Amino acid sequence: MNYTWNYAQPADTGDIMTLNLLVQFEVDTIFNFNPNVLSHHIVTAVVNQFYTGKSDLVATARDDNNKLLAYTWVKTGEHSLWSNEEVASVRMAHVDPNLSVRRRVILLEDMMEIWERFAQIHNIPVLYSNTLRQEQTVFLKMHKRNGYTVRGSAAYKRVNLNYMPTRLFDNPVQATPAD
Repeated sequence: MNYTWNYAQPADTGDIMTLNLLVQFEVDTIFNFNPNVLSHHIVTAVVNQFYTGKSDLVATARDDNNKLLAYTWVKTGEHSLWSNEEVASVRMAHVDPNLSVRRRVILLEDMMEIWERFAQIHNIPVLYSNTLRQEQTVFLKMHKRNGYTVRGSAAYKRVNLNYMPTRLFDNPVQATPAD
């Protein structure tokens, strides 16, 4: 399966919301899910990304048929209570649940690479990711494998700011192995 990562555009927000509805059951037991509220936040993040280039990162992965496979959203400008260091917080990391487990893992690994590059490009020393999913073991193990410190359902990573990536995405096309 070939796919491409890109910055989300306003036209992507409908597909992003459709993907969110596929995993809505994960938040329904905790929050009164309101798609209008989530859509507002996503559209705002996409607009912020366009105008500021730093406050938000919303990235999408699409296949050769333009089908949305995954998206991720990172918010910057946050700080911990223990330090003045800026933290980039992963707000969303969603993958189409109809994909094979192998393909979902590959897309999530891509996301982690994108988060780190984004933090490096913007000189943000700490990444923060968490999950409220019921099945979180694999997701958190992936974080550990990628150098995160996992505490409960939260994962933190001190980013190597001595390395400056030349690009955010490994495009034009990334091929994933056949299942």
